[in-house]
Amino acid sequence: MTDALRRRWQTQRAIARMQVKLALHYRTRAFAQGIGALLLIGLQAALWSAVYAGGDGRVRDGGLTLHQTTVYAAAGTVWVLCLPGLALARQLEAKIRDGRIVTELLLPTGFLAQWFSAALGRTLGVTALVGVPASLAGGALLYPFALDAAHAGRLVLTTVIAFVILFDFSYLIGLSAFFVRRVEGLNEVREALLLLLGGSMMPISLYPAPLRDAAVLTPFVHGFYTPLGTLVRDPFVDGRVVALGACWAVLLSAAAALCTRAALRKLVIAGG
Repeated sequence: MTDALRRRWQTQRAIARMQVKLALHYRTRAFAQGIGALLLIGLQAALWSAVYAGGDGRVRDGGLTLHQTTVYAAAGTVWVLCLPGLALARQLEAKIRDGRIVTELLLPTGFLAQWFSAALGRTLGVTALVGVPASLAGGALLYPFALDAAHAGRLVLTTVIAFVILFDFSYLIGLSAFFVRRVEGLNEVREALLLLLGGSMMPISLYPAPLRDAAVLTPFVHGFYTPLGTLVRDPFVDGRVVALGACWAVLLSAAAALCTRAALRKLVIAGG
């Protein structure tokens, strides 16, 4: 590794570390979020138990058991708290609107890389402060649940893909403040599509087959359903689904880089 690459790596690591410390600073809010997550997990467990009890007790081919669905819902509750979301888009929009973005452009860190490192640091901090304790406290829902080496590796891969996709979505929405007057509508569209097509409402494998097969072709699925489906060993999450998610992560990252160049050129043309 050259000196230049080493300095860049150290810089991005410092940005991420600062965001970790910042996330750990807001302990009261994290405690409230953790309590809320546990309450929601309990409600979801009761809801899905009632849903499954209302059926004939059998699981259709390719479907999920009550235990798998409950784990999926519980993990999804923690997932939403930890991964990049609306806050990132709103922060970026606010800095663009009030001009603070100019000071960030003067930093020798790379604009897109800087925001990615900050989002990664925040995710790590919130996961340590909220995600891990909530998962441990709600662990009764997660057991018995085996994790072998191959499954753990696949879970790490799909989690990385999901993080990149969710970051790219939030970053692109925030960056659109260079081109549109308000981005709140885009945020609402993003949340609605994640709810309907991403699997945050229920596992995609429970959808009717035509809707399920169409949804898996969209990027929204791979920011939520794919990693959580991998966690619970959903049979629908196969190699093809993971490969689609990787392709979307690459395409959205390329779009983020291209839109960054276009946005910064617009800023310079407008007089900075």
